[in-house]
Amino acid sequence: MIKIVKVFVSFRLGADIMPMNLVIQKKRKELGLTQEQVARYLDVSIPAVSKWESGLTCPDISLLPSLARLLKIDLNTLFCFQEVMTKREISCFCKEIMDIAQTRGIAEGFEAAEKKIHEYPHDETLLQCLTFQLDGLLRLSGLPPQEKIPYDDILLKRYRRLAASNDSKIRNSANYMMAGTCIRKGEYDMAQQILDLMPDKEDITSSIADKRMLQVLIYQGQGKSEEAVIHLQNALLTAVNKVQMLLLNLVDAELASGNQQNAANIADKAAQMPYHFDLEEYIAFMAPLQIAVAEQNVDACIELMRKMFQAMLMPGDMSGSPLFYHIAKSSNPKQILSAVLGEVERDPVYSFLQASVTFKELISEYKALIKL
Repeated sequence: MIKIVKVFVSFRLGADIMPMNLVIQKKRKELGLTQEQVARYLDVSIPAVSKWESGLTCPDISLLPSLARLLKIDLNTLFCFQEVMTKREISCFCKEIMDIAQTRGIAEGFEAAEKKIHEYPHDETLLQCLTFQLDGLLRLSGLPPQEKIPYDDILLKRYRRLAASNDSKIRNSANYMMAGTCIRKGEYDMAQQILDLMPDKEDITSSIADKRMLQVLIYQGQGKSEEAVIHLQNALLTAVNKVQMLLLNLVDAELASGNQQNAANIADKAAQMPYHFDLEEYIAFMAPLQIAVAEQNVDACIELMRKMFQAMLMPGDMSGSPLFYHIAKSSNPKQILSAVLGEVERDPVYSFLQASVTFKELISEYKALIKL
């Protein structure tokens, strides 16, 4: 349950694009063509092709359609049109994908994302955002594990592409997500290999001051106190969520080690965090439920699940929190609950509950509620 004309000019100002010379060189090599073969096909000299690829000259405009056909690309790709989207465009499109996946199904969400990725094949930020988003939507889709496999394969292919990025942030985040996918599939050796490629946070920050705190100091020095508050609220929410996840994992680890009482004590502390830090109420029932499941206490499990399911139907609102009032957190409670209901029905961990009539009635009751 606890379980993104000289055609060197960028046609989108400020965009980080691949110039035409690099497109020609890259596509030629991908197709296994030599400069001589390109020259012969276009009836030009080999030095001419060499100059195109080095960026010294550009192909005559009359040659461009033939060159594009030879390289098996369209003119938009050759000219580097539609190379990248703006951050605002990406944000709007990601919201559109979420709406599609939630209303028309995960399959149509993947299909719409694939079309946009094909339209902007060199935009790593778009690829990263869409891949991460679809990964999250897939986890919440409620699909049986077997039906998720083809989608996981698509995501894994995209993560591998992102892991080859020259941008270290994109590369590291892709490796992180890829390792998580391998863990879900039980491919622990592969997950370890990927993890070993990632830098330790301590190595990155040991000799460098916390960038977020420096940003806060800059905002305060500039008199931008509101920006400082927003920055700190987001940092705090990230930290609190991380602590909560660590506690949940620690409960599991202690249970696996046979330390039942220590696990129960940690679960009690985890259950208090949402109330101290204004998190969604349903989080308070997760750690106690871990204990009840480990004890196979049917009555306690059903009672905790009922409270958690009811809390999940209530959309989280942080506007009244003194800690996070600047953070507009939107979620689809029914989608989260749908995924959880699917998990408790199918996961063997909860098999001891299947004989309980009360449990089956509880699941049926909330399945009906999320359809309203």
